[in-house]
Amino acid sequence: MAGETDAIRELSDDHRHVEDIFRQIEALPEADHICKIYTDRATIELVRHFVSEEEFVYPVLSDRVEDGAGLAKKGMEDHGRLEQLMRDLEDAEAGTVTFARLVDELLREVRRQTREEQELLFPRLKDALPPPALTDLGSRIRRVKSIVPTRPYPAAPGVPPTNKLLFPGPGLVDRVRAVLSGWSHAF
Repeated sequence: MAGETDAIRELSDDHRHVEDIFRQIEALPEADHICKIYTDRATIELVRHFVSEEEFVYPVLSDRVEDGAGLAKKGMEDHGRLEQLMRDLEDAEAGTVTFARLVDELLREVRRQTREEQELLFPRLKDALPPPALTDLGSRIRRVKSIVPTRPYPAAPGVPPTNKLLFPGPGLVDRVRAVLSGWSHAF
């Protein structure tokens, strides 16, 4: 296991990666349709992160940490709210007031949840698990996240209306969650 990162580092790296995407979004003009591509990438990264926590971290937290079940429940509720926000964002058109409002809300709420995880959840998880268990958890998280590509459709256009015409059906949040949820039980 030499050179492998533990669960806390793995999830913290997710936080940094999503924050990098958020900075790219903030640097673009609101009407820029490239913003939609970045919000889709953020959605994929966030759902990968959420499923990793729900499948691997929250059960350990519930079993090993005092009031861990409460922390896990709050995390699940936060994920549900954020996923609904991402679904709403997916349906909004870049450059609209609705899109800008949803992006602002997503960035604010994800940053709030990230702070809570870094300050509350991760220290308690670190205290509850020995380093080898954290490393094993990190490996399982990495394997599950590797299943989903980091782009919604690698060869497809990322802007409406073409993306909606080519890929109707369940939204991005639900497709990523479906892929990860089916595979996470194998690890």
